[in-house]
Amino acid sequence: MPITRIIALLAIVGAGNLLCAPSWALFDNYGLDASFCQQPTLRSTVVYIDDMMMADGQSEWATKLAAKLRATLTPGERVSVVRLSPANGQSKEYWSGCWPDYPAARKATLANQTYILQQNPLDRIADQKKYFIRDLGAAVTRIYLDSKRPPQAVSIPAASPPQKQILRALASDEGRFSDSATTIRAIVYSDLAENSDLGSVFQPGPADPPAYGQRLGSYLRHGVFYDYGMGQDVHGDPAFPERARAFWNAALRSMAATVIGLGADLNVPNTLPIEAYTWPVTLAFDSQPLDGRLSLLVGEDGNLVDSSLGISRLGSAALSGTFKCADQNTACRLEAETATGIATSAPSELLSLRGTAKALAGKLGVRGQNTTFALKTGEPDD
Repeated sequence: MPITRIIALLAIVGAGNLLCAPSWALFDNYGLDASFCQQPTLRSTVVYIDDMMMADGQSEWATKLAAKLRATLTPGERVSVVRLSPANGQSKEYWSGCWPDYPAARKATLANQTYILQQNPLDRIADQKKYFIRDLGAAVTRIYLDSKRPPQAVSIPAASPPQKQILRALASDEGRFSDSATTIRAIVYSDLAENSDLGSVFQPGPADPPAYGQRLGSYLRHGVFYDYGMGQDVHGDPAFPERARAFWNAALRSMAATVIGLGADLNVPNTLPIEAYTWPVTLAFDSQPLDGRLSLLVGEDGNLVDSSLGISRLGSAALSGTFKCADQNTACRLEAETATGIATSAPSELLSLRGTAKALAGKLGVRGQNTTFALKTGEPDD
């Protein structure tokens, strides 16, 4: 596929980042305005691209990514594009920018103001979004051009897979997670074909998976992970998807990350969070208190998105369900289900909490069984 077609598919109207003009400029604003990054945000997004998957002429993964980001980014949300290089276990950021939009309340305020010598900021949003997609596409295209190989060279025979250090490549970007106080949504385009001294998805895993976070000295806290492209270039191994899911669920969990989606398709939900809540929690587990963290991102209808519960020594799990809470002082209710067991070996557990946004209490347990554990929150994080 010609380079020009990839650029067109990504809506790139120019290559590279342009210098940002002042936000008040009326006639000469030709680049993405950095002032959108000054807004408080609920979440950031990092896109990881496995450079060993760049096959000449194949770009569907990139157009799918651009469309999903347009549908799910929140006002001012920062997006970073990072190249993963599993051949040497390293990563490199290629671009970072913030989604040009305002929350509904801010839009209402701007719409009611009068503008004489400057442009209404609302009139610039459509063009700014085009600049964002252009610059995002330029970064993705650079990774593709720097890495592309013939499709047959990208294909992985399960009987003789190449060395791939995806775990080390992700761990090399640990600083992004350790420095973040908010949720980081990590979207990974990779076959997840780990094959290194740390472990291999091409062989049955041990009964007790290694503590990769401790072994690497790296943790991906506050990270919620979605992968797409899993196994799409692997052939000759029907059991690959099952083993890959088991390996990566255990590996990322040991690194204090939360796995939400692993598969061939990009299954990021289209729910836009409008509120974020974070509390330290205490779980009464076998007569001893264990500390943890409850993080909720809530959509307009109360549905949870990119939410998780993590308990020290036990691990973390994604949460689905609802959180209804009108304000800081009224009654709040969380009804959620974990994607995997935390306190038990069950496939999932129920989490039911009541209280106010300042303090919640309730149970974590298994549906239809008498296995429940008391859980309460502390003062919410700022």
